[in-house]
Amino acid sequence: MSLIIDTIVSVKRLTRDSDNPNKESYQPNLALQCVKCQLQPASAEDTAMANGVFGQTYTGFTTESGVLSGDHLTVSGTGKTFRVKGIQDWQLPDLSPHIEWSLISMEED
Repeated sequence: MSLIIDTIVSVKRLTRDSDNPNKESYQPNLALQCVKCQLQPASAEDTAMANGVFGQTYTGFTTESGVLSGDHLTVSGTGKTFRVKGIQDWQLPDLSPHIEWSLISMEED
């Protein structure tokens, strides 16, 4: 069994501002600019477990590591953005190894 990877996202991570150490902002993570994944609306059960809102909660699947809880993901081509709320690592030999993200859809700027 293999994952259907049909989406590419770039990752922004909260980092301290180089000009003002009292400020933080989301900056592109250069090592994670082309993360291949699959995004889909979360089931009712997954939405409830994530304390999310139905229609705004998504699940992402990938085989690439490095994304952290709190990161912002931007979908290539659409600009749709998500905040990573949780991560579950399923790197088990009896499963198709993958990482699962709990995502919250963010309002567009």
